[in-house]
Amino acid sequence: MIKYWIWLSNCLDTPSSHLKPLLERYKTPLAIYKTPISELQSTYLLSPNELKRFNNKSLDRVYRIIEECEESKIRIIPFDDPRYPQLLKEISNPPACLYMKGNLENFNNLPIVCLVGKRKSTDYGIKCAWSLSARLTLGGILVLSGGALGVDAASHEGALAVGGKTIAVLPCGINYPYLKTNAFLRKLIADNGCLISELPPNTPLYQNAFQIRNRLLSGISRGIVVIEAAKISGALITARHALEQGRDVFGVTGRPNDPNHEGVNALLRDGAKPIFTADDIFSEYESEFANIIDVERAKKENLTKLYRSLNSSKYFHREPVITSNTPVSENTDKKIKKNIDETLPKNIKIVYNCIDTELFTVDDLLVSGLPFEEILAAVTQLELYGYIKAIPGGRYSILY
Repeated sequence: MIKYWIWLSNCLDTPSSHLKPLLERYKTPLAIYKTPISELQSTYLLSPNELKRFNNKSLDRVYRIIEECEESKIRIIPFDDPRYPQLLKEISNPPACLYMKGNLENFNNLPIVCLVGKRKSTDYGIKCAWSLSARLTLGGILVLSGGALGVDAASHEGALAVGGKTIAVLPCGINYPYLKTNAFLRKLIADNGCLISELPPNTPLYQNAFQIRNRLLSGISRGIVVIEAAKISGALITARHALEQGRDVFGVTGRPNDPNHEGVNALLRDGAKPIFTADDIFSEYESEFANIIDVERAKKENLTKLYRSLNSSKYFHREPVITSNTPVSENTDKKIKKNIDETLPKNIKIVYNCIDTELFTVDDLLVSGLPFEEILAAVTQLELYGYIKAIPGGRYSILY
């Protein structure tokens, strides 16, 4: 039956609100597979692109995906699997399948809170995400984030540093080399929690992948904590999904006139719950998860001392977190110093300032937070201006 779930997932748009109506009508993906396309068309449940895909009954791609998952030890979790996140089933456009890698087999009975914020975060945002995640983890809450740089990485690190588990929901396939600088962190997450994607293992990033992924961050979680966010940011998109899905939305208070907190302050004005300490989150879920949440345990650890000993702020800038059971990994990326003409357009300067190794790919520049097509345009301009050059293998080299 798993092959028909994968087929159904491949046929539906990403995201699609048609999964639930189809299952309500036909009960199983096998029944949908056997339904003539003329009948599916008459239901008016599917988009034109979906109808084209539903008309293709070949399972060749499905078998390739199953083989890729077996080779990479990735579990396929269909919508009817008991391990499928129950909260995610409640949203209007859940995936037909999830792909998971790690050792967190089932987390349906655990309190999950998602931490989100800026990729290019301040030191304050990094320390806040790290310490809040560590404190929540010590107290029994499972921390989830998006596996990116900045607040995401610090949130995962905080959970791992105190011996906890964490979940990263990716905007691409689990095997895709998304942010190679976070490859070591993703391995730690898989070893101490799990990686999740709604996309087959080798699916690359595509336009709007982050915005589409963000509904899963909130959909799996009980609540969303926004730590730092500008007026327009992906973190606010996640918060909007959370509100639509009926999830709790929290905001870490910041300075009123700080652009890094502008988005968070707007959420707080609109009714988000202010966060001053981890206790503000524990109090929301302590009664429901009385057998799991231990506030006193969360308060015992001296996190300031632990943070300094791990030098997590330094890790955020490309070096591995070091814990008692984490091997030291040598970073081989060559650091660079560079200058750019300040009269160039803003987007070009933003992309150029994200280049921090001699060799890089376009995917490495996604940390800029710009749309993929704008990054490509900026890379083209940088090549024309003579700041970088293309080399074989889809990579670029900086000229300085």
